[in-house]
Amino acid sequence: MSEEKAIERDLVLQFKLAREKRDEFKDSLKTAQEELDRTEARLIEFLEAHSAISTAKYEGLGYAQIQKPRLYANCRQENMDDLISFLKSLKREDLVKTTVMPQSLSSFTSECIEQGVELPEFITYYLKPSIRLYQ
Repeated sequence: MSEEKAIERDLVLQFKLAREKRDEFKDSLKTAQEELDRTEARLIEFLEAHSAISTAKYEGLGYAQIQKPRLYANCRQENMDDLISFLKSLKREDLVKTTVMPQSLSSFTSECIEQGVELPEFITYYLKPSIRLYQ
């Protein structure tokens, strides 16, 4: 095997191993997050069953305390006009944002380039090369 081919083979191997390692970490992170979520739920259930908001303080560990619940709100797209009107009536226009997400802009820019549409100078882009491994 020539030296060039040996280098190429080593790079493909390193690429393959790095991708497998990344995938293992993703799986491990997902498993760890599920374990953390289950344990947190069990601890909250335990504290609530004992009408407590915090645990005892343990040497070398510290203690855990239930925090004020974080609120997550949403609004269906079909009700967005009503929401914006409501916010404006309360003088909270500062909450209304008009934006284009980066992934959407990238897709749009790609379409324009493929169709030969000239882009204005304020839209910039770069092409990032990548490798795909086939087995």
